[in-house]
Amino acid sequence: MTDPANIDDTAGRPFLVQPDDPAGATELARQLRRIRGLVSGARFTDLSAEVEAARELADRIEAAATPFPPAEYESWGIPEHLGSNPANGARNPAAPPLEPVVFPDGTVRADVTLSVAFQGPPGCVHGGIVALLFDEMLGLANAAAEHIGMTADLQITYSAPTPLDVPLRFEARQGEIDGRKIWCAGTLYAGETLCASAEGLFITPRWLVDADQSRPLEG
Repeated sequence: MTDPANIDDTAGRPFLVQPDDPAGATELARQLRRIRGLVSGARFTDLSAEVEAARELADRIEAAATPFPPAEYESWGIPEHLGSNPANGARNPAAPPLEPVVFPDGTVRADVTLSVAFQGPPGCVHGGIVALLFDEMLGLANAAAEHIGMTADLQITYSAPTPLDVPLRFEARQGEIDGRKIWCAGTLYAGETLCASAEGLFITPRWLVDADQSRPLEG
């Protein structure tokens, strides 16, 4: 994996960009992320008025919503599919979200700062969140390489605590391919400190083997 200090930041291009939803769902998710971070990481004296306002807002959104169950998706990669992703979904308030960039050598990178809403040990990112983001990053590396699969095995090595409220850099790249088996690797740095590394095995579904994988999120 490339040393993060040696990557030319101008050489990458944004990957799988999710445009703002014209109805406002993307901006609503941003504001809900703010609320999530504040509620999970602060002390309060009395929030009874805010609780009622939040209840009223939830009622209004529920009344305005037209459910779109995943079983009704025509394909992977439609806005509802991408937007709901818990790692990089622009419309998911639980997502950081990751904003991936792909480089000419196939490396996918995402810079992100994680707040107290993602805390495990005091002051540190929860290890399960690190695993979630690695799983997504390795999958994105497969998508960038136009040879994709579904996670079969994911091994994480935690080398140092991953700090909250500090710029983090995830990187991933596809490695060996053997038939339907795909191996990938990734790293997580905080500055020059290696916080964690990952190795994953992915399996290309049989129905996808002969599909056009240059459109990696459509099934």
